[in-house]
Amino acid sequence: MTVWVATVVVAATGLVLGGLVLAGVRVRRSRLRVTVAGESMAPALRPGQVVIARRVTGPGGLRTGDVVVLVKPECPGEWRWPEPGPVSGGAWLLKRLAALPGDPVPPGVARALGVCGVVPEGAAVVLGDNTAASVDSRDFGFVPVDRLIAHVPAEAHEDARRR
Repeated sequence: MTVWVATVVVAATGLVLGGLVLAGVRVRRSRLRVTVAGESMAPALRPGQVVIARRVTGPGGLRTGDVVVLVKPECPGEWRWPEPGPVSGGAWLLKRLAALPGDPVPPGVARALGVCGVVPEGAAVVLGDNTAASVDSRDFGFVPVDRLIAHVPAEAHEDARRR
């Protein structure tokens, strides 16, 4: 009887500890540490500033005005995924979400792309806060929503800006 109880206690302890380790891995995989490069998001985000972004799957839960991390296009309008393997930080962009599917195309983007109407299904528009220093939807067009990989919570960049 004593051996059986000890085995159950050890097994239960292993499950709890294993669950904690898995939870740690899950939390780590659900967050991205992103270092800002360039002036395109100034003054909200400065070069060298580090923000923690939460991974997303599609546009659910995202709103216009959110700062997002997206996969950088290889060339304007060419949204191929990078080669298999982890996506490096150099292949990411930080931009502000300006429009989601069904929203009106922002005027600056409409002029730059020669389009009008609403953002198509499965697409989004992103813009840099510092338009003079930003390469964004005005240059590479609509962003497929599956290329939006993370969301930077407002408190993450507001707290970092105060430092």
